[in-house]
Amino acid sequence: MFAKKILTFLFVIIFALLIVGCSRTGGSTELHVKSAAAGDKDVATKSAFADPVTKTFTDINGKMTTAVVYNIHAANYDLDAGRFGASLNNPMPADDSIRVMFSLVGEEGTKENSPLKTGTYSAKADKYMKVETVGIVTRKGGTDIKNWFDRSTLNGEVRITSVSGDSASGEIDVTAGQNAIKGSFTAKILQRK
Repeated sequence: MFAKKILTFLFVIIFALLIVGCSRTGGSTELHVKSAAAGDKDVATKSAFADPVTKTFTDINGKMTTAVVYNIHAANYDLDAGRFGASLNNPMPADDSIRVMFSLVGEEGTKENSPLKTGTYSAKADKYMKVETVGIVTRKGGTDIKNWFDRSTLNGEVRITSVSGDSASGEIDVTAGQNAIKGSFTAKILQRK
């Protein structure tokens, strides 16, 4: 009798662990967005890509430096990465489509072939290791509506928690006025050939 209770207890524990473990597989991610056009809602991400480019900075003395910028696009529909980063901004397929976009500026001296670095990208950073150009794109009446966050009021950060092979995962928590994006993401890193 006692052995039967222990087996039943172990079965329940194993079953519960399997359910919890399986519910976190598959890379599904969810973002919470808030803007006048999008409303205040959770968005299940269906596809996400990170498109690296090189950004050049020139200081007041004419000295030029570079940094890799990863433009990250996450959407609740299948994004088209066929023409590398250019097709990620194609018109959205339906009025319930939502695309979140943000840029991560890497370390000084890096270029588009530099790997995405794990760490924190702050909205208040001076130039490097910074999150900037944040926006939410919605669609209404067959027209894409772009809502770019005001850089002067942008607060928060993006944390890249892991980079492995051709994908990166992290968390975003940024606001600007009444606009907000918060949640986790996993993006496929596009490679130039």
